[in-house]
Amino acid sequence: MTVVVLALDALDAGLVEHFGVTDFELETSQQIKTFSHSRDNPYTPEVWATVATGLGPEEHSITGSGTSEWNNPVLELASQFTGRLNESTRGTLGRFVRDQTGEREQIGETDAKSIFDREGAVVHNWPGVHNGSDLQQAWDLMNAVAEGKPKHEFEQELLGLGAQQFGWAREMLNHDVALAGVHVHTLDAAGHAYAEDEESLRRIYKRVGEFVNGLVQILGPDDDLLLLSDHGMCTSFYPETDEGGSPGGHSWRAYASSTIDSVPSDVFYVADWIDEHVTHRVTTGEQLNIDKEHLRNLGYI
Repeated sequence: MTVVVLALDALDAGLVEHFGVTDFELETSQQIKTFSHSRDNPYTPEVWATVATGLGPEEHSITGSGTSEWNNPVLELASQFTGRLNESTRGTLGRFVRDQTGEREQIGETDAKSIFDREGAVVHNWPGVHNGSDLQQAWDLMNAVAEGKPKHEFEQELLGLGAQQFGWAREMLNHDVALAGVHVHTLDAAGHAYAEDEESLRRIYKRVGEFVNGLVQILGPDDDLLLLSDHGMCTSFYPETDEGGSPGGHSWRAYASSTIDSVPSDVFYVADWIDEHVTHRVTTGEQLNIDKEHLRNLGYI
């Protein structure tokens, strides 16, 4: 049995209904509670670290000011003072520093125990928990759009990256895995780019829905799928009032959907939900015997 957790950043409960993308509506679906900490609205790394640990930012230490870590101590100190700036401004400043210094910020990772610290659990590209290079690629694409990157190139690269992440989840179903979690930033990046372009965002929602449906179709009889978001996205064409404010801001319409008869009702409760539904599994197998000296001679280590 494998439980796959798809962290679909910015999957908006209201827009799922507005666009009529039923692929996101599994057996049980509902809007869920999220939170804000360092900013006025939910912030991606803070919330996903909470999802994975069940802890607040004060405990897991992934916050708006401490999310991007620099190897240069001067740059790291400066980043503490830019934590409350919006993503676009932070991205522009970060890109300027990279261009001038060659330094690249790293996505911070918590030292707290997470749902993936169990036998039989694997994780890919989870903000605050595991290698954030895919998230950095999505952020770079968002910045490139702001600088005039053509729409067709943006979508090609963004959906290509998303397809790789869904492909990873599909492959995990072929292995002795109890829990597989992957973060997908496609809808967030598209939401920022198309907050005032209803048809383009509808098209991206439908394409990601097709990715979800493809995964559902290959679930085994004992496998389950949980879709989660950390927040939604404010747009000019979805008129319901929301504390997110102007188009392109994060909304509070976080969402959860699963192939079973329950979903966590709050991002703080996901870890407990996983504990309840993931069967403990100890993976076993033969140990591979690879000659380290041979690898060293080839230059791999």
